[in-house]
Amino acid sequence: MAKTFSIKTSGCKLNQYDSSLIAGDFIRNGWEAVRFGEPADVVIINTCTVTDRSDKKCRNMIRQGSRFSRSGTVIVTGCMVDADPSGISAMPEVQAVFRNREKELVFRNVNSLITGTTLSISETIDPLHRAPLPFGHTRGYLKIQDGCDNSCSYCIIPAVRGKGKSRPFPEVIDHGRKLIESGCSEIILTGITTGGYSSGGKTLPDVVETLAGLEGNFRVRITSIEPIHVSPHLLDLFSHGKVCNHLHLPIQSGSDRILTRMNRPYSLPAYMSIIAGIHEKHPDLAIGTDIIIGFPGEEDTDFQASLDAIKNCGYSYVHQFSFSPRAGTPAASMDNPVSPETMAERSHTMRVIADQSASAYRKRFIGKPLECVVEKNRSNGKFTAVSSNYIKLTLSDSPKNALQCGTIATAILERTEQGESFGTLL
Repeated sequence: MAKTFSIKTSGCKLNQYDSSLIAGDFIRNGWEAVRFGEPADVVIINTCTVTDRSDKKCRNMIRQGSRFSRSGTVIVTGCMVDADPSGISAMPEVQAVFRNREKELVFRNVNSLITGTTLSISETIDPLHRAPLPFGHTRGYLKIQDGCDNSCSYCIIPAVRGKGKSRPFPEVIDHGRKLIESGCSEIILTGITTGGYSSGGKTLPDVVETLAGLEGNFRVRITSIEPIHVSPHLLDLFSHGKVCNHLHLPIQSGSDRILTRMNRPYSLPAYMSIIAGIHEKHPDLAIGTDIIIGFPGEEDTDFQASLDAIKNCGYSYVHQFSFSPRAGTPAASMDNPVSPETMAERSHTMRVIADQSASAYRKRFIGKPLECVVEKNRSNGKFTAVSSNYIKLTLSDSPKNALQCGTIATAILERTEQGESFGTLL
């Protein structure tokens, strides 16, 4: 019988990509993937450490995963390992740890540990030239860069991911071709600083334009970039039929004073000017954002400025985070911390405003046809659809759902209520 493995992934889309890379190594060598929660010979936890809550969640995942592992222990990799390798290694549920730069070694070492078979270097593939196919997803992640050269005062990611490094342009395009040939209906560009991609004179717009020019029934999604990386060339590409009508632009705070304390690379007026330019050129484009609540020194006026930004930007969704000090970052030692009570109150207030903004955006498309990628939820078996402008629909029961799963199909948004949208395939 084939050996079995499962992977549980926390955090960003880049981690999803890395998990696909690891899974590909196991599958190519005859191992069988099972769902996390089923008994497996090897259980792998790919961690995130962006917040204190992320750390707690990952430690729970490690403990949970050990109960599904036939050895009673798990393999752990990801950013949390880079941040605290000795602490993670000391957990009794952990068999071995691998830093981010060691992810290409996971299979070779785990296989030797479990089977007693040692693979030579020639039997592995250089991670820089790997092209993992989607694992557990209909849409495929395409890593174009890793690392970050920014120095935001609250962020530990540059310390655990390293400086920015872009993947060679020809390799990115070749990987995109492989995803299309495998039947991937949506290519999601991912990285830590995706907008900062630079290789051989090529930048992010060149990547998007070249990929969108390839033959096939697919589309390209850009997702998260820094506001400073929005260029006229990039905005022009949203008119291309194969480029998703969606962009994620973190604002982090609506207060210039707090943005300065965060060491963010833009001012509020500059950010709002970028948003206005997007709305003018592409009024239906979905804009999502990240906002941190309760950064040290945040006063009521600063918080109100963030609420005003949500209202003025017309976000299609908001990812809000309560500030969590990360050891090793300047913000961890800043004065004037916000009390937990104030943090909780502000979080509730922002959630109401953010939900209103998201609902208003989705309601604009009720009764309209949306081009969607049809997917099946692995946990509950229900069919969903993700539109070009990132509206996620729960589909009404129909034989069409299974027939069009994994393809781009047209759906009608019928209603939206309590944060959930519902629709039907045409």
